[in-house]
Order: sequence, then structure tokens, then C-alpha cells
Amino acid sequence: MTETKTLIAHHAGMIRIFMTRGTRAAIKGRGKIASLFRSRPLYQELIHAARQAGFKSSNAHFAHYSLGKDQRIETTLGEIPNHLLSVYVDIIGDHDRLRDFCQTHASMLSDASIYYKPLEYWTFSPELHTNSLENVCDP
Repeated sequence: MTETKTLIAHHAGMIRIFMTRGTRAAIKGRGKIASLFRSRPLYQELIHAARQAGFKSSNAHFAHYSLGKDQRIETTLGEIPNHLLSVYVDIIGDHDRLRDFCQTHASMLSDASIYYKPLEYWTFSPELHTNSLENVCDP
């Protein structure tokens, strides 16, 4: 017997949005060429949009070596940035909120690949319990 806090499982989800580093978010009311020069990369726009939507976790992950949609293998070119390399953004939250986020930002996400994955996150109860190790996790 040990004194321990009870581990509590909570349900959540994650969307993973794939794009290239050079993908830019379109600016409303401007053409595609103007958007290229006057907007942030899409991965940055998505993280800012996730923050505005109230999500607590959103991260961009960069590839150094990747296989793209056109079946070409891309790699870094030393100090020269390769804007065709893959980047993905993870956003973690409730399934329905993630779905609403994608619907709200459909214009930004139309060319991206989006994957959803159910997750479980764990917290500890605030009070201590005397349990055997088998009963520590309550689903």
C-alpha cells in the first residue's frame, strides 16, 4: 500500500495539419500574389488563430527531410531555407471545438491535409488516497 494521488483520464483530440513551409495564408480581398508578400506563413497564422480560439496547446513541427505530395524528396540545403519542406501544426482540444475551428478557417485550410486523432490526457486528483498500485488509474 502506498499513499498516492488518483490518476484521472480525460478525453480530448488533436488535429495535425500538414503543409509546406512556404505555404501562405490568403489575405481577404487580395489576390494570391499580394498574399504571398503581405502575409505570414500558414503555420504561423494557424497558431495565432488557435490562440484566438482559446486552445491551450498548438505547435509547429518542421521536417528536415520529407516526401511531399508530388512524390519528391525534399531536404534542407545547408543555410538556404527550403520552402518545400513539410511542416505540421498540432492543435489539441475538444473534438467539437476542433471541428468548429476547421470549419471557421476552411479558406486557410483548403489545400492542407488535416488528420484527427483521439487523445486522452491525465490529471491527478487533489487529495491523497491509500491505494494499491493496480487501482491508481481511474478511467
